Amino acid sequence: MQYDIIDEPWIESPFFYEILKKKKTSIFFKKLAIDMHENGYCIFNLKISNKFIDCINSDIFSAINSGEIKKNPKIYHYNENPRVVEAWKYSKKVASLANNSLILKILRFLYAAKPLPFSTINFIGGTEQPFHSDYIHFGSLPEKYLVGAWVALEPTHKNNGPLAVIPKSHKLPLVNYQLLKQKTPTTIKELEKSYRVYEEYIKHLIKFKKLKKKELYLKKGEVILWSANLIHGGTKMIEKKSTRKSQVIHYHFNNSDFYYNPGFSDPKKGLYMKRKLDIVRS
Repeated sequence: MQYDIIDEPWIESPFFYEILKKKKTSIFFKKLAIDMHENGYCIFNLKISNKFIDCINSDIFSAINSGEIKKNPKIYHYNENPRVVEAWKYSKKVASLANNSLILKILRFLYAAKPLPFSTINFIGGTEQPFHSDYIHFGSLPEKYLVGAWVALEPTHKNNGPLAVIPKSHKLPLVNYQLLKQKTPTTIKELEKSYRVYEEYIKHLIKFKKLKKKELYLKKGEVILWSANLIHGGTKMIEKKSTRKSQVIHYHFNNSDFYYNPGFSDPKKGLYMKRKLDIVRS
């Protein structure tokens, strides 16, 4: 039987193990694939130098101090720590990390397509962002060709607001605003209203299904890759003034017909707000 007949990432296929048997690769790559399939995420060390990481952090602090930074909309800020977007446009090191050869190689294996880094977000502290799936922000056709990479630019621990995930939650059905009986937003204000409904839905879903949360304590230079629909978020910062320097990169893949913004789309009616990718160049 041809097991790749379904147009979806092979690591999410119901025939995953049959497909994996046919892959000629290392034990390391196979373990990462199994972790992604079973739990929706995998963790490994990029083995990048402290000097390289410190340069990224220095670039971000310099940009923040200059006041010339672009941030995510306020609706995605939950404390005073800024979410610095598109820093790759002025920091060569941020761009280089987004195009890290090991990440790209692993993603190409996991998704059988060329990964396209199109978004960077840099953090100096924990976000305390409620649980969510990235697929409420970034969509593709075919679906689920999206990966988030979260790189620790310093160690994370229980006191500085570490990332938390809901293992196996990537297997839950995709959620959009129409499913939640929300009118398709046309403005940021309308989007915020719908997004708060979404956040409450995810909160109650976790409670109702008794899903287990897992905090992730990463070493400096380690990265977590998570599947498109994995539920994750930032935990509370016990040490309010602590830092939790990190960089997130989002990747689509070159086998998609097009990419869209779920926030302003209505898949039920076949209406999509197309998104043109601004590919990160290093």
